[in-house]
Amino acid sequence: MKARPRGFTLLEVLVALSLLGLLMVLIASALTASNRTQDLGERYSNRLNEVRSAQDFLRNSAQQAYPEVFLHDAANLGQVFEGEPQQMRFVAPLPPRLAGGLQLQAFSLVANSYGSKDLQVAFFQIDTQGLRAWGEPQILLPHLDSWQLSYRGLDERSQPTGWLPRWPWPERLPLAIRVELQARGPIPWPPLVVALRMSQGLDDAQVSR
Repeated sequence: MKARPRGFTLLEVLVALSLLGLLMVLIASALTASNRTQDLGERYSNRLNEVRSAQDFLRNSAQQAYPEVFLHDAANLGQVFEGEPQQMRFVAPLPPRLAGGLQLQAFSLVANSYGSKDLQVAFFQIDTQGLRAWGEPQILLPHLDSWQLSYRGLDERSQPTGWLPRWPWPERLPLAIRVELQARGPIPWPPLVVALRMSQGLDDAQVSR
């Protein structure tokens, strides 16, 4: 008499299904963690590229600030640099990919719809009629909490100053600009200090023209 083949008991089937379910949960968790890691890596890389691009543009523009008069005050004194705690304006050449040429560049923070602020640069052409907007303002770096500008140069007696929150001599360029930003995201913005190449100032004839 042949023995009948023995099948799986109900308990064995339940145990096998439980183990299979646990294995599927572990695999799903591993895949989810991998996707999150990849997403964080992409966000980090994108933010790093944004910070680097903003730093490069701001550094290159400030280094090439040109002592070109873009505004006259009531006393007909020419203004070549406007430096405030949270905004600044100066004339500098645009990169060749942006058509080049000297343009007034205005850097400031603007509020966005996400409850933070964006670092923006606006461009203006200088002609006999005054300042004329050139193109649309561009966002250099989005999602900032704050930024602080300070300036260093020479005073009326040609003595070096410390870092000033406002540049009090708009008729000439400062020697250096310091930019401090608090940016949202995983990439910190280290303080950026830029030395201006053409900060020798203007003579009286240039300033009053």
